[in-house]
This record gives sequence, C-alpha cells and structure tokens, in this order.
Amino acid sequence: MLSILAAVVQLSLVILVHELGHYFFARLAGIHIVSFNIGFGKILCSTKRNGTLYALRLFPLGGYVQFAPDERYESKSWLKRFGAIGGGALFNILFAWVVFYGVYLASHRWQFLTAIYKSLLALLQLLYLLMREVILMFSRGDFAGLSGPIGVLQMTAQSVQNGWAVFCLNAAFLSLNLGIINLLPLPALDGGRILFLLYELIFRRKPNPKLEGFVHSLGFVVLLTIIIIISFLDLSRLKN
Repeated sequence: MLSILAAVVQLSLVILVHELGHYFFARLAGIHIVSFNIGFGKILCSTKRNGTLYALRLFPLGGYVQFAPDERYESKSWLKRFGAIGGGALFNILFAWVVFYGVYLASHRWQFLTAIYKSLLALLQLLYLLMREVILMFSRGDFAGLSGPIGVLQMTAQSVQNGWAVFCLNAAFLSLNLGIINLLPLPALDGGRILFLLYELIFRRKPNPKLEGFVHSLGFVVLLTIIIIISFLDLSRLKN
C-alpha cells in the first residue's frame, strides 16, 4: 500500500512540474489563467487567488492549466504563446536534469562540476533513446510496449522497493517521458497546439478557432479512449 501511495505521489509530482511550466511562462507572458488543476474530475479542495482557481481533483493521473479564452491570450505575441504551450515539456526536462544532478552529487562525494557534466550527459543520452523509441514505435506501428496509468504506477511502485536512488531516477524517467509525449504533434497534446502555432507562423494567419477547438476536443476524446484501452491491457498483464 505504501508503494502505491509513493507511486501516486511521484506521478502527481511529475504532472505538477509539467503544469508549473505552463503556469510560469503564461504568467511571464501576462496571459490570464482561469484555473490551475492537478488531476481530473470532481474538485477535492481548491482556493481562488487573483482570479485564478487552484484545484486538486479526484483523479490524480493528469492535470491542466486553463488559459482565458479571450483577447488576453490571442493578443500576445507568437513567442509568448509558444512559451506558454511548450513550457510544460521544458520544465519536465529541467526537472529530470535536477534529479540526475542530485542523485549523482549525493552518490559521488559532492563533486559539483563533475556532477553537472555527468547529469547533462545522462539527460542527453536518455532524451536520445526515448525520442528514438518513439520514432521507431510510430514507424513500425508497434504500440504493444505502451503503458497506461496503471502500468506506470506499477513500474513506479516497484522502483520504491529498490531504494531512494532508483525511485528518484524513475521520477526523472517519467518526467522526460511526459515531456516528450506531450510534444508529439497530436490533437489535445501540447505538440498539437504547437502545430497550429507553426501554421500561424508559416502562413502568417491564425487558424480558424472553431476548427482548432473541434480538433483538440475530438483529439481529447480519442486520447481518453486510447488510455482506457491501454489501461485494460495493463490490467490483463497484471493478471498474467
């Protein structure tokens, strides 16, 4: 039970880091934030400050930052909007580096400069391997190795039993995974929103907001369906 709780906390932390990236760059750009949410579904607890609702929701397997759907977002420069969308993945990558740095530093007698070099090297190597695996997965059309929330929690719970260093490194691995997956050019993901921003940059005109909204809404439904299917596969693997 303790392992499962630790796994939920770790996954929630990685999600929190991602959403903080969106939040930080949106605030920096002067974009009004309607709500900052960890989890989905019913609100468990919340507070409202300066017009922004901060909420912890029932299902802790996700999160989102809701921007104001008005001219306060659309009037911002392309770069500021790009930063607000891409900031989540950037924070995930930075978080992974901080974890690598901390683990190496604690394990090698506080060799600061060496720790910086080794942690950056580990980060770049893992980024390369993860991106390579994603590209191969789509090019082959082989998604059998995908894990949903249940599979991720199981893997994280197992890492708890292998010591704090493995547990921390698993958090870095999850953070990089979340960042890279969110950058995929698919509707409802950050990468899908960046794709529309690239359209605007190339053609010098903004896409139809109704069409963009419909694409992301449809993409969210498809994404949710895929997550449910993968979760059932995770359950079947657990039974076997």
